[in-house]
Amino acid sequence: MNLQSSTMPEIACLVGELNGAPEVRGVNLGGWLLVEGWIKPSLFDGIPNGDMLDGTKVQFKSVMLQKYMSIENGGVSNITVGRDNASSWETFKLWRISEEIFQFQTLRGKFLTFDNEALIISATAESSTMAENFLIERYQNKVHIKLLTMQIYLQTRSVYQLTAYYQGVPDWGDNAAPFDMIIFANDLHGDYQLANGYEPVKAKSVIKQHRDSFVTPEDFRFLSLHGINAVRIPVGWWIAQDPNPPAPFVGGTLAALDNAFLWAQAFGLKCIIDLHAAPASQNEMEHSASRDDSSDWASNPSYISRSLVVIDFLSSRCCVNSVTCP
Repeated sequence: MNLQSSTMPEIACLVGELNGAPEVRGVNLGGWLLVEGWIKPSLFDGIPNGDMLDGTKVQFKSVMLQKYMSIENGGVSNITVGRDNASSWETFKLWRISEEIFQFQTLRGKFLTFDNEALIISATAESSTMAENFLIERYQNKVHIKLLTMQIYLQTRSVYQLTAYYQGVPDWGDNAAPFDMIIFANDLHGDYQLANGYEPVKAKSVIKQHRDSFVTPEDFRFLSLHGINAVRIPVGWWIAQDPNPPAPFVGGTLAALDNAFLWAQAFGLKCIIDLHAAPASQNEMEHSASRDDSSDWASNPSYISRSLVVIDFLSSRCCVNSVTCP
């Protein structure tokens, strides 16, 4: 991080006395073991289609009809292409499957899927499966959307119905297949977006290089020399499953945390471990590793229980196996 030549991200100083204990002068090591894109935006620079990460909100406007794709009445229904203006009914959240394959989620949590009998697209799928995979082909701000299960392109008709019935390979002219894609919001840049955007092999390389260089022993030495006696280290819930966390998260967080304790011991600092990302996201934000700005943590007791398991894991490992303990 080179604290001597840069402004440290998210510095938090905690000064005071508790029950006669020495005052605490603490620094937050944000953006290290838990990614927040605003702290180091360059982490995301190499992701193909990097403006289409998980949780990105998009809108589609038919080139031929000059109308927006819409969920009728905002609920579970067929998808039409008949709106002159875009609002929440015309906004879809991306679930990224690969560089070019995506799923579309409505703001009510349903997924776009294909009705085999009517040959139309509807917002009725309760969960994500391969049947909801769509290939997006891009040309400038225009896209073709291809239903992978049928290997056929979506199109609009004069009756404003969105169907999967385009014959042949479309061009980018004024026909039934092209859509203008408007990126309405692309503001989630956390661990989920980073790892899933690069995909497994590249993600491991990028994240390892970041962990190895963003904070180093020299930073701990510098902090100690300047009167800092504690560091706060945010981590995600998947650390308890290291070195093989569930996809798309990348292992290695626990080893990096172990290093932090060794460096802290060497330079006389204490470590405050912060479970900053809980299972299923506690606050819809990127630092809680939300995939699509949804938050289900508080609504499901099992997620709360899993959080407690992670806290037990961290407290046991850090306090029993390390000589320094918050």
